[in-house]
Amino acid sequence: MIIFISLFLLAIVLVINFFYIKRAKELEERNKKLEVLTAENAKVNQELQNTLSLLTSANQKLKDLDRLKDDFVSITSHELRTPMTAIRSYAWMALHKSDTPLSKNLEKYIIRILLSTERMINLVNDMLSISRIETNRIEINPESIDLISICKDIVDEVYYSKATDKNIKFVLLEQPIPKVLADPEKLREVLINIVGNALKFSHTGGKITIGFFTDGKVVETFVKDEGSGIGKEDLGRLFQKFGRLDNSYTATASSGGSGLGLYISKKLIELMHGRIWAGSGGEDKGATFTFSLPVAL
Repeated sequence: MIIFISLFLLAIVLVINFFYIKRAKELEERNKKLEVLTAENAKVNQELQNTLSLLTSANQKLKDLDRLKDDFVSITSHELRTPMTAIRSYAWMALHKSDTPLSKNLEKYIIRILLSTERMINLVNDMLSISRIETNRIEINPESIDLISICKDIVDEVYYSKATDKNIKFVLLEQPIPKVLADPEKLREVLINIVGNALKFSHTGGKITIGFFTDGKVVETFVKDEGSGIGKEDLGRLFQKFGRLDNSYTATASSGGSGLGLYISKKLIELMHGRIWAGSGGEDKGATFTFSLPVAL
């Protein structure tokens, strides 16, 4: 009996020892795998650190190149604007102040010089504005502004210079509105861009309406035309940089454009703590551009 019990206990010990050894081997194998994984993880982490370092270095180089690009654009634009302004002035004098009569062909050529020079000057001015905006070098000097008064000035300027050629009628919906807080020069640039676009895409004999709305906190100004309109798929691209559209609104413009005017307008309005947006019923159904500015307290 004692022998039987001893054998039974021995068997139990052997079984326990067997499972213990097996478990120990399993743990040892797991530890080896864990060591391998740890080493691989350390290697991957090191590779990630190296990649991150390379990306950081590349990003800094891109920033440096971007800054050089902005400086180049700014300097080049300044250098271009002076001679282009001189060319425009002399061409205007040749057209309007000539001592001798001009032939029809020569007059046509000078008019083309004037138009091309004007487009180039506008592009240079847009590039300068972009450079200042994106390098945070643009200054906003807000003051209390009468929107109706400045809109009248813009309409007079645009009407006598361009609107009469297309027989466009301007309607200014005057109403009592509070003054807004904005930079007068920047606001003028925005209005010229928006009204200029409305005129550009209006049909001959059309109408452009300028009106206002206020809730006491902000004043909304809208410019509505009866021109070529904007497709729904194109509305989201209007205020992007170089956001020229391949159809509808831009395709009908005889003079085209750089695609920078609305982008600049959006940035300037946002710098003056306002918003700008556009709406249209579709192609050939006109377009409405609206921007809001805070009321001057």
